[in-house]
Amino acid sequence: MKLFWTFARQYFQWYAMYRFEVWLRTSASLLLMYGIRWVWITLYTQRPGVFNVSLEQMVTYGVLGLAVENIFYTGPQYHIARQVKTGGIDSDLLKPLDFHFHMLARSTGEMLVRIPVIVIPAFLCGYFFFGLKPPANSLAGSSFVVALLIGYLVNFHLSFLLGTLSLITLDIHSIDWAFNMSVRFFSGQLVPLWLFPGTLGVLAQVLPFQSMFYTPLSIYTGTFSGTAALQAIGFQLLWLAILLLSSRWLWGRVEARIVSQGG
Repeated sequence: MKLFWTFARQYFQWYAMYRFEVWLRTSASLLLMYGIRWVWITLYTQRPGVFNVSLEQMVTYGVLGLAVENIFYTGPQYHIARQVKTGGIDSDLLKPLDFHFHMLARSTGEMLVRIPVIVIPAFLCGYFFFGLKPPANSLAGSSFVVALLIGYLVNFHLSFLLGTLSLITLDIHSIDWAFNMSVRFFSGQLVPLWLFPGTLGVLAQVLPFQSMFYTPLSIYTGTFSGTAALQAIGFQLLWLAILLLSSRWLWGRVEARIVSQGG
C-alpha cells in the first residue's frame, strides 16, 4: 500500500505543476456531459418510451459514464511502450519489484489522484447541473463502487496485455487506436448494451469491455439489481481472473526476449 501512495504523491505533484491540463480534462468532461444529456433528451422527445428505461435513468447513465471515465484511462501500455523505445525498460526490470505489480501501482496511484482532482468535481457538476441522480438505493451505490473497482482492474489487465505486445512489435500506436475504439464502443459508456441490435448485442455481452462502464452504470441506475447485479459482478470477476492469468503468462513469455530501441 505504501508503494501505491508513493505513486499517488508523485502524480499529485505532476498535476499541481500542470494545472492547465487538469482544467482542460475537466472542461472536456463537462462539455461532453452537457452534450450527452441533450442527446438523450432529444431522442426521448422524438421516440418516447422506446428505450425501456426512464429519461432520468438514461441521462444519469450517460452523464455518469463521462464523469467517471478518467478512472480508467491510466493504463500502463503507454509507459511500457515508451520505456521499450528509449531502453528504459531495462532499469524497470532491474528494480527489486515484480514488474506487473509495479505497473499496477503506477496506474492505481494516478487513479487515486484523478478521483478527487477530476472525477469528483465532474460528478458534482453532473449532479447539480446535468441531471445526474443518486444511485437507485444504498445497495446499488455500494455495488456500483465494487463493480467500478473490478472494472478498473479489468481495464488495467487489458492495457497491460496491450503494453506487453510492445515488447514484440516495438510500436503499438495502431493497435492502441483499435483498442481504444473497441473500449469506447463495446464498453457501453455512451450507449447501453441493451440497445445494441442482434449479433452485435450478443458479441458485446460476452466481451470483457462491458465490465468497465456498462455493468457499473447499470447497477447504479437500478437496471441491474438483486440477482442480475450479482451475476453481472460475477461475470466481471470471471474476466478479471482470465485476464490476470493471461497477462502473467504473456509477460513471462516475452520478458526474456526484450528488444530496446534506445540506450
